[in-house]
Amino acid sequence: MKRFLARHSALFILAGLCVVLAVYSPDFRGTANLKSVAQRTAVVGVIALGELLVVLAAGIDLSVGSVAAFGGMIGCLAVQHGWPWQAALPVGVAAGLACGLFTGLLTTRGRIAPFITTLGMMMAARGLTLVVSGARPVPVPPPLMILGGTGAWGWWMPVAVMVALAVLFSLVLRYTQFGRALYAVGGNAEAARLSGIPVDRVRVIAYSVSGAMAGLGGMMLAARSSVASPTAAEMHELYAIAACVIGGASLAGGEGGALAAFAGALIMSVLYNFCNLEGISVDWQQVLIGALLVTLVFYDTWRKRRAGLLRE
Repeated sequence: MKRFLARHSALFILAGLCVVLAVYSPDFRGTANLKSVAQRTAVVGVIALGELLVVLAAGIDLSVGSVAAFGGMIGCLAVQHGWPWQAALPVGVAAGLACGLFTGLLTTRGRIAPFITTLGMMMAARGLTLVVSGARPVPVPPPLMILGGTGAWGWWMPVAVMVALAVLFSLVLRYTQFGRALYAVGGNAEAARLSGIPVDRVRVIAYSVSGAMAGLGGMMLAARSSVASPTAAEMHELYAIAACVIGGASLAGGEGGALAAFAGALIMSVLYNFCNLEGISVDWQQVLIGALLVTLVFYDTWRKRRAGLLRE
């Protein structure tokens, strides 16, 4: 029971938080508000799922926000140049995947610290977005707007995409060889290498999938706002990392889950939504989420130190 509660603690925290806020605020439990929360969580949730793979492999990806803007811009420009939207969507995802693949190769083959490579990609992808767009926003064609929940299919389309990906990632991490290898690499890379696991390949795949999920998230964000902006998805890299950590993922690697990261993204959205309903300023909202993130990281470090998993 203790292991079950520890593994799914984010889901229980989310459920308890929703119950408390629903009792306290009648506006929060309104159907329209709950739909808005779910819809706004979709982009961060999708990006956080990709970020989770990198975190599980004991890495970090600071570029997902800029890559999301780049992928969304490339996809919308493809439609503007006559591509059908069914082809433009994979093009946006492929642009993000290419960025992630390049980052992964620099990290593994070049032996450069993930912080440096992803920081460089964060600036490079943002610059490329400004270059290809001419520093101007690009309108999103109506067929693509279903990804953001503003089309004929309604709010549930982005939510369905996020939930389906969360379930898929959870199954992959739990039941596939790649999922087990990912946890092994994050837990102890040298032991994984001696066991025959291709550590570098696993990490490259993790960064590539993270880039692809950022590209998809960028397309969803552009569809929701009806315009692909070169300054879109700013701070989304920090939101994605925070969602993973709030969901119980360890920044040291080897610990976390897809459904927990999904719950972490929902917890942040619920808190932001409640602050907006109560008229709390944006500045204090950032303080609240930042304090929550630091507290959870402190608790994770303290727990591992008590268990003897960390050395001074």
